[in-house]
Amino acid sequence: MKQSIAIVEDDAQQRRYYAEALRAQNYDVREYEDRQQAIAAFDSELPELAILDIALKSEVGGGYEICRYLKQRDASLPIVFLTSRGDELDRIYGLQLGAWDYQTKPVSLEYLIVRIESFFQIKQFASDAGNAGSNKVHNKKIGDLNINQKSMQCFWKAEEVNLTPTEFSLLVALAETDEAVSVDALIKATRQGVVEDNTINTHILHIRKKFKKIDAGFKCIKTRYGFGYQWLCE
Repeated sequence: MKQSIAIVEDDAQQRRYYAEALRAQNYDVREYEDRQQAIAAFDSELPELAILDIALKSEVGGGYEICRYLKQRDASLPIVFLTSRGDELDRIYGLQLGAWDYQTKPVSLEYLIVRIESFFQIKQFASDAGNAGSNKVHNKKIGDLNINQKSMQCFWKAEEVNLTPTEFSLLVALAETDEAVSVDALIKATRQGVVEDNTINTHILHIRKKFKKIDAGFKCIKTRYGFGYQWLCE
């Protein structure tokens, strides 16, 4: 069965451009031009991945609203923002809403396709891990940090930290060792085909902010300049 992708983009030419390229890769692509049209369709059936522009017709934040709606329906659904808005605050807000990625136009079709393939691989990996033998131990506790790899949940001081799958994978990689973890190793931990060093840095920034929402004094992710990061609670 073909994997389904929804594209919500008010520019018809751009929407067709990406949709036809993804259909050529054997995806079932559904196109929507605004928030109302997309949500009406999602009320009946959710896609397996969504690509959203932020500004949709007269709604400057229509894509954000769709992201929020989709995450309420299915927190594990991969969402990619594909937008001309390159401001760092827009990027941070989109990822904080739970998007798996934020790409600024123009994006090459080859790059977009590889990213989408990698997100489906991550989703399948998470599903396989969740279906693994019930007798296996999936919990890991380090001080105030508690990680459940089966459910892909993490808790800090008994309060859940809502991480995206990519953020969760990075946290697990840091928590699995007492040593510093290189950026290259963290890239591999994401299980994504194309990841830049700056993307890892951005994800780490978001992870820290999410922990600090719970604990303002959180300082357990240390930067090892020129190398990577380390989980170390002093």
